Amino acid sequence: MNDSENKVFDNGGKKVKIIVSVIVALIIAVSSFFIGFFTHKLTRDEYVSSVEWVMSMIEKNYYFSEDFDKEEAKNLSLKALVSKLDIYSEYYTAEEYRAVMSDNEGEKSGIGITYQFLKDKGVLLVSVMGNSPAWISGLRSGDILTGGIADGELYPFDTSAAFTDFIVAQNPGEEFTVTTEHAEYTLSREVYTASYAYMATADTSWEFVTSGDGKGLALVENRSGAIPYLPDGAAYINLSQFFGTMADEFGVLMSKFNAEHYTTMYLDLRNNGGGYVSAMQDIAGYFTSSLSSKTHVAMTAKYRNGRNEVYDCVKHSGSSLVSKDTKIYVLANSGTASASEALIGVLVSYGFVDYRDIFVSNYSDDYMKFIGVGQKNAQTYGKGIMQSTYYNYYTGEAVKLTTARIYWPNDKCIHDVALSERDGVTLVDADWIVTREDTELQRVVQMTTN
Repeated sequence: MNDSENKVFDNGGKKVKIIVSVIVALIIAVSSFFIGFFTHKLTRDEYVSSVEWVMSMIEKNYYFSEDFDKEEAKNLSLKALVSKLDIYSEYYTAEEYRAVMSDNEGEKSGIGITYQFLKDKGVLLVSVMGNSPAWISGLRSGDILTGGIADGELYPFDTSAAFTDFIVAQNPGEEFTVTTEHAEYTLSREVYTASYAYMATADTSWEFVTSGDGKGLALVENRSGAIPYLPDGAAYINLSQFFGTMADEFGVLMSKFNAEHYTTMYLDLRNNGGGYVSAMQDIAGYFTSSLSSKTHVAMTAKYRNGRNEVYDCVKHSGSSLVSKDTKIYVLANSGTASASEALIGVLVSYGFVDYRDIFVSNYSDDYMKFIGVGQKNAQTYGKGIMQSTYYNYYTGEAVKLTTARIYWPNDKCIHDVALSERDGVTLVDADWIVTREDTELQRVVQMTTN
């Protein structure tokens, strides 16, 4: 009895030892793999690792991959490598990507302008960001800055560099003055929350400013922003970019639009270069949600592998919906691109606007000479491709690549074609890209009320 029992115990003990040995060997092997892997990741040249990652992202996702020369790319820096693909693709270091994400979410720093330098005139403000230091000071698109005053000394803006040097020299938070031909404006460089929408009528205007508790934005009325030549029952709405809280701002403005019983909308998308697809879907939903309870397509992305991805309009309800009975006129120009063109596609596809209700800037000869040969005129920008951003979790860097062609709900793709007179849009004379008195808007109002 005892011998037999001992044999059974001995055999079982051998099996246990074998199993334990196998488990230990596996643990050692797996540990060695991960130790080697992470040692390799930490000790190898980081640039080589980044290059391999960027190259793999391009090979897997870039829409025009047949044009990608892998051998040539090996001799380029990461920024040069990606920028060589097309004008929309871009490589970001970890620091740059953090700054881009913060900026796109609405947290910005500076004075809040884009501009063109006009020889013998000064700095033309092409756009002034809502709720920025420049906006709060009273500066608006079309103003021409002629000089700056700091510590009692006047600095003329006789070159573009003179202007940028003056602004950079000012310490954040310290007030300085800029001059135009007719007025002076006091402001300072600040960190601020950007606003992307505002509305005006013949009597008053509404804009978004930092709320009293310093958290978020609040809608306030500003009668000085009224546009007296707008007809009764009409409101002008400007959308500058598709970032940050733009969609929510538009919803708040539409609630005010409906509460005041306005029936005509002048929707300004001039110089709106686009932004997030999600913001466009959100804004589009304020229009399409008034049609029916069903889901409506905002756009379709078609990838190089044949895959189609449908982006639906966000479903909204309540007092912020745009009635199908609202008469809508759209203002656009050669700076109207990407997501803003996609929004026009939604409005056209679902019958909110006819092509003839889209007014496209026809620049003067003087302006065309200023911006140079090869620039676009009497059309929108014509960007019907989408970029996707890929993030490297090991390094914090990112790469933005063109990944798909974009099609409107009516299956129209405007890439490299744009909207122009051949589509039936209405051309409107524009003396310059922008003027303080906005003579172009005045012309549109005259054309639509006569």
